[in-house]
Amino acid sequence: MSMTQHNDRIETEVRETLELLDTLPRLEADHLFRARVLQRISNDTDLSAGRANVPVRGMKLAFMALLLFVNVGSGLVLMLSEKTEQTLVGRQETIESLVYEYSNPALSYYLENNSLTDTDE
Repeated sequence: MSMTQHNDRIETEVRETLELLDTLPRLEADHLFRARVLQRISNDTDLSAGRANVPVRGMKLAFMALLLFVNVGSGLVLMLSEKTEQTLVGRQETIESLVYEYSNPALSYYLENNSLTDTDE
């Protein structure tokens, strides 16, 4: 069997399957299904947060400290470098870029939801 015949056979089977699926009656979920799923997710999240082990928290804290150290270090290198006025423009652009990155909506989501700190400690 050639490759085109094989592809045609696959396309035919896919088409037949889709037609068969179109003939099935539409399923309706219970009107409280979404609320139950969200409640169960919330309960599971609460339980798993209580079981988080201490080494993972330590790793999170160490990683955050490393990131803070790198950010402060790069800020100091940027501020303490003694270059010409051309670098001054570069500094201003870099500072504006950092301000934009740290005021980014993606970061504010984590700050609003306290995802960056452990509340169990």
